[in-house]
Amino acid sequence: MMNSDYLKGWDVKAEQRKADFMEHMYQCSGRANGKPGVVGLYTGLWQEFCLKEAGPFARDTYFERLEAVKQYQQMLVAAKTVSDFEKETEETTLSV
Repeated sequence: MMNSDYLKGWDVKAEQRKADFMEHMYQCSGRANGKPGVVGLYTGLWQEFCLKEAGPFARDTYFERLEAVKQYQQMLVAAKTVSDFEKETEETTLSV
């Protein structure tokens, strides 16, 4: 009987997702229809994916998030300014 203790805690769904994504990266890389030496080669797929797809996306998302934070901060400043103005107006009205 084979010892299968190493499979305890094995998440079949997670492992299948990894395999599916690796196949997706392989197909997108063009290696399936590539030159001899790259057909069947999975080495470097993750690095290629990071540089060509995930990297540019993450970079763009980073700057979009920075802009969103800036707009949010400007909105808070504007709301505080309006609130301060309303309080001053109310205080002036009450003292007259």
